[in-house]
Amino acid sequence: MDQSDERRNSFRLPFTSMVTCHVEVINKKYRGTLRDMSTTGFFMEIGDCPQVYYKCNIEIILEGEHSRLVIDNLRGSIIRNDEDGVGVRFDEPLEWFSLVPFYFHKLREQLE
Repeated sequence: MDQSDERRNSFRLPFTSMVTCHVEVINKKYRGTLRDMSTTGFFMEIGDCPQVYYKCNIEIILEGEHSRLVIDNLRGSIIRNDEDGVGVRFDEPLEWFSLVPFYFHKLREQLE
């Protein structure tokens, strides 16, 4: 992708984790794999994509070898979809996002 095409205002951190989006208006849960995340949103790889502009409740599960971190009580909107999945924008920026690099450092230590 050409840098001039990039519209994101925040840094995206690539990683793989499970994410669930519950779209209340159609009462359906979509489960997929988190591809990347930032303070403002994320991209979820999923086969059956919900429509753009749907509001959703979000749960992200970060799994380690001996522990699990569940991040829930998040709200957002689906802002784009394509053949790979959906882009979701959080309603409020994630103030805890600065802890994510610490999580990856600890996870890497466990795997060594």
